[in-house]
Amino acid sequence: MSVLLQAALPTARTIRWWPLVVVVVPVAGLVALARSDGRPAGAVLLLGAAALASLVVTALRDDAAVTLEALPVSIARRSALRLALMGAPVLLAWWSLLEVAGTTRPGTASLLVLATCGTAVATRGASRWAVLAGAAVPVVWFAADRVVGGRGTLGEVLGWWRTDPWPVLLVVLVACLGAYVVRGRR
Repeated sequence: MSVLLQAALPTARTIRWWPLVVVVVPVAGLVALARSDGRPAGAVLLLGAAALASLVVTALRDDAAVTLEALPVSIARRSALRLALMGAPVLLAWWSLLEVAGTTRPGTASLLVLATCGTAVATRGASRWAVLAGAAVPVVWFAADRVVGGRGTLGEVLGWWRTDPWPVLLVVLVACLGAYVVRGRR
């Protein structure tokens, strides 16, 4: 644990923070504009959740991974540190957006579902494109949900991340744990 604490500051320096500002500022502006006009800001908040979840996943991109392989800290722990370092400001930004919107819907669970699914793809992929693919998952899921809407079974399933996020999050976490256990036995 002390090695991770010592690595926190250097790791934080390697994370790209400017995209967080690039996402939060316009989304907050659009949410404030919608609220001032008396319109619901739900769609803008959902877009913000997808963008913020994507940012959490991009924190897994570690340019120094090859150099750090010799350290006594596993890749999983370094990834967890990167997720925690990006996750905390993203949660603060999300709660700020909800405050600006004057609502609690969509809840934090929707953001967590998208981030967890993206992280699962990014950490399970073996190629150098895994983080990019994982970062695309939240945005693609949001877009597919908006395009299909609530039409048919597919539309309902695609909307579960926002209508029933806690069960979806539980299923994703169990699937990730199962994949980790199966992969560890090989």
